[in-house]
Amino acid sequence: MKDSVMIHGAGGIPDKSWKPKFGIIETSMGQITIELYWDHAPETCRNFAELCRRGYYNNTKFHRIIRNFMIQGGDPTGTGRGGTSIYGTHFDDEIHDDLRHT
Repeated sequence: MKDSVMIHGAGGIPDKSWKPKFGIIETSMGQITIELYWDHAPETCRNFAELCRRGYYNNTKFHRIIRNFMIQGGDPTGTGRGGTSIYGTHFDDEIHDDLRHT
């Protein structure tokens, strides 16, 4: 898919203008495409896209699954409590009322 980042490792540091529109997670059950909202959540999108590019999420598990509702993953410890961002340990949430969690 054009303008997307796969959940695989890659070398080098991308320019700040690098803003893939989608993330694609490959699972044993098929692909999941994630749309990135750079205008609403630039720090969150950069963190997710860069960690994908680095291969950070490779072989991680979904640690929380609620059937027909949601999944959570991306924690290398598999507990939902571990992991770091590209900015250090934490950064501010970028929550916007006009975005739907679907």
